[in-house]
Amino acid sequence: MNDASTWHPARLAHPRFARVADLVARLAGERDWPGVAMLDECFRAELASVGMRLVEAAKTKPVVRADGTLDPLSLYEVRICECGEIPTRPRNAHDLMNALVWAGFPHGKLALSRALAAVQRERAAGRARLPPTRTPAHDRLAMIDEGALLCVRGARTTSRWIFGHAIYERAYAGDFAVRGAPVDLAVPTIDELAPVAARAAIDRALTAIDLASAARRGPGIAIEDELSDGLSA
Repeated sequence: MNDASTWHPARLAHPRFARVADLVARLAGERDWPGVAMLDECFRAELASVGMRLVEAAKTKPVVRADGTLDPLSLYEVRICECGEIPTRPRNAHDLMNALVWAGFPHGKLALSRALAAVQRERAAGRARLPPTRTPAHDRLAMIDEGALLCVRGARTTSRWIFGHAIYERAYAGDFAVRGAPVDLAVPTIDELAPVAARAAIDRALTAIDLASAARRGPGIAIEDELSDGLSA
């Protein structure tokens, strides 16, 4: 696998990034890894549509309050939903790709974050530390966040759209032999839409499904790179 810690914008030109090519183009001229403030500026319009912004932060760690219980606001998804802040580590491929997906699917990512925040609040309630294991529903939500591949049905065509930011992270590192967790989604109007408008329609559709039960069971499916100028048949 290639070194993912060095800034190589040419890697973002790979067809795997075709569905977010308009967003990637905003980073193409950067000679070094884009800072968090710069990323926030690049994606400001999309993030602001759901009241979010990127903030530079180290890896989130739970904090215990004076009463000996966990502070919910110290939990990643709770902070996002309560404060409108997406903690983002600088020079970090995983968090850069997360920002890219937030820009591409802001409403879907917010819906997913709210579902995860509800789970985390329940896990933290009255405790000094989080439980060592996660529920199956929590695992499914985390799998969607990291590895979802949206299988979108239109009136006449079907298409696949990468939603999991870990898939993009692996692609940036040069690893394309990954599988996605398929999530079925019906967007009847998508056949008539240009790519950016189609992505927006998918984003809205994500808010209308039960994300915890949306992912198919099984080992995942292979990811086929899409053309940026149309939908797959």
